[in-house]
Amino acid sequence: MFFLKMLTFCLLASMSFASQFPLRERLEKAKAGDFVVFEAGKTITLLAIRSISDQSMVLEEISAPAMKKKPDSWTEWIQAKAPGHTSWSMIEIDLQNRQVLECYSFSRSAWLSQSPQDSFLATLLHLPVTPIDPQNLRRIGSPPQEGEKDHRQIWNPPLVVNGKAIEGAMFNAFEAVWPKDSSELAGKTVSLYFDRSGQSPLPCWIQVDTGAITASLRAIDSGHKLAPSIYRSMPRRSAEFISAPVKTKNGLRFAIKSPKYYKSFELFAVDVTSREKQIHLVTHALTAGEGESLTLQVDLEELNEVLQPQHKYTWLIVPTGHNSSYTELQKPFIWTP
Repeated sequence: MFFLKMLTFCLLASMSFASQFPLRERLEKAKAGDFVVFEAGKTITLLAIRSISDQSMVLEEISAPAMKKKPDSWTEWIQAKAPGHTSWSMIEIDLQNRQVLECYSFSRSAWLSQSPQDSFLATLLHLPVTPIDPQNLRRIGSPPQEGEKDHRQIWNPPLVVNGKAIEGAMFNAFEAVWPKDSSELAGKTVSLYFDRSGQSPLPCWIQVDTGAITASLRAIDSGHKLAPSIYRSMPRRSAEFISAPVKTKNGLRFAIKSPKYYKSFELFAVDVTSREKQIHLVTHALTAGEGESLTLQVDLEELNEVLQPQHKYTWLIVPTGHNSSYTELQKPFIWTP
C-alpha cells in the first residue's frame, strides 16, 4: 500500500506541471489496455489503464509476491485470476480536478476509505514538481577527483516493452518533496523518470531518497492492448440521506452524502398515504459542501404545488443517468404547510 500511494500521488502531482512536462498530452494518446508492471522489494504491481476520457481515468492495480520468472503473458496471468495475488483494486481519478474519485478493492469486496487520514493524495496535488537539474542527475561510475570535470555518463533506468529491453532509451527526470506529515514519506524527495519516446504515459521509475537508504519502484515490463479485466467495471456507491429532511421557513433541506462522480440528481417524493403509491418529481437546488457532503434545497412554493397537506411521504434520490443507484429515505414524512 505504501508504494501504491506513492505511485498514485506521483501520477496526480505530475498532472500539475503541464508546462514543464506534458503528461496530459501523453494521457490524450493513452488507450485502455496500456500497462506497466512495477517491482519494489519482494512485491510486483501491475498497473493498467482500464478506461480514459477527458474527464476521468480508471486504473486497475494487482499486486503479488515477486516472481522468479515473470509470466510469458500478463493477459493470461490476469485471465487466470492472477495466481498468488495479494490485492486487486481499481482506482478512478478525476483528470480535471486531479482528485481520487473512487477506490474499490475486489480482494476485500469493499470500497477503500477516501477520508483525509486514509487518502491524503488530494492534499498533495499542488506540490511543486520540477525537472531535476542535469548537474544533480545520477551518473554511472565513481565520482571525479575534486576540481576535475565530471565526464561520467548520465544514468537512465531500464525500459522494457512487451518483455523486451529497449536499448538506448532516454528519460525526463523530475522531483518533488513530500510534505512533513505523519506518513512514511514525510519530508522525503521523490524522483520520477518518464521515457522520452512516450511508450507509456506512466512513470518507468520512481525513487524515494530517505537519506539513509534509497527505495525504488522500477518498471520491469510495460505494453499495450492488455486484455480486459475479469472485473469489467468500477463498482459504484449510492448516494445517501444523512438525516431526515429539515423544514425551514423557505422549504425543505436535505443533507446528502454522495461520491463525487455523481454531478446531479433527481429527487422524488413518494406518497404512501393511499394503497397506490404516487411518485412526484421534485425540483431542487444543489449545493456542494466539504468532501462528499451535499445539500438539496426545495423551495416552499414547489412543495405546496407537489405535496398534499397531511399526506405521508418517503423520499427517493437518484443520480442522473444512474437509475439503479437510487436510495430511499423510508421514514415517513408528513407534509404540513
